[in-house]
Amino acid sequence: MVDKKDLVEEGLPKKFAEGIMKGFTIDSKKIWIAVGCVISLILLISSVDIIEPDERGVAVTLGEISSDEPLPPGVVTHIPFVTRIERFSIVPKTYEVTFSVGDDGAITKDMQTVGSTVVVRYNYDENRIVEIVKKYRKSSIIEDAMKDCIKASLKEITGKYSIYDLVANQQDITQQLSNVVLRRMQNNYPISINSTTITNFDWAEDFDKMIKETANRTQQVKQAEQEANVAAAQAQKKVREAEAARQAAEEIAKATVLKAQGEADAQKIRADAQAYEAQKIMANMVAMKAQWDYNVNLERAKRWDGKEVPSAAYVVPGTGAVVPLTAGH
Repeated sequence: MVDKKDLVEEGLPKKFAEGIMKGFTIDSKKIWIAVGCVISLILLISSVDIIEPDERGVAVTLGEISSDEPLPPGVVTHIPFVTRIERFSIVPKTYEVTFSVGDDGAITKDMQTVGSTVVVRYNYDENRIVEIVKKYRKSSIIEDAMKDCIKASLKEITGKYSIYDLVANQQDITQQLSNVVLRRMQNNYPISINSTTITNFDWAEDFDKMIKETANRTQQVKQAEQEANVAAAQAQKKVREAEAARQAAEEIAKATVLKAQGEADAQKIRADAQAYEAQKIMANMVAMKAQWDYNVNLERAKRWDGKEVPSAAYVVPGTGAVVPLTAGH
């Protein structure tokens, strides 16, 4: 510590030395006040927690859960260093687990080992948050249980199908797995399962090669079938074309017959018309002759003087005179 006497001996003014010494004097009261303020601030900060809107909390006091109901979002006050607040997010989580073709794989009905990848989307049940603290503490415990459940359920379901039917029935298998996981996990653990999806099936390389060979053979068979179908289609096309040509020929022949019959009918109609016209002319001539004879006889009757009028005579037009026809006229 700096001594005032030493400062004076060094030649410093007395008042200046006293000021320096006053600055080095420790005020214990202020120190205790400062320490108290710091401790109060620490206690205040330690006694307040904020639970976010997507979180729920559980108060634990000296290892005991303070309430059976989860704490809602907002500001929570508690006894510092005695009570702690465990916070849990209720935001949906994605849990993906992959089972290899080896020991983790499932055995199909035809004794083939297959692997798979399963994705589960879930979230904590906010009404059962306290149960997580009581029983599980860590989310990894729940996910380990979910993995075991999925593995056992998938093996059980896969054993009902042959390896060739897995992909074709993937939707049905996924639905069965989803129902089992939902029933076993949601009833026994404080979670809500939103969806369970099988995103992939996997199998051994040997079987993969066999599938490719089978696919190649199937493709060849399909190609041959397509070629046969094309040939059959072409043959059917030719048959249809021949049938169409035959029908067209029949239609042409029918049209020709109809045309000839029409022409014959037309000729008959024209002949009948001509005959009818000739009959009409003949009838007119007969009528004219009868009218002529009537006029001649009428004129003869008018001029008859008791004597015979020659039959060979004609009536002079415009005069009505009957002139006997003599030889040479």
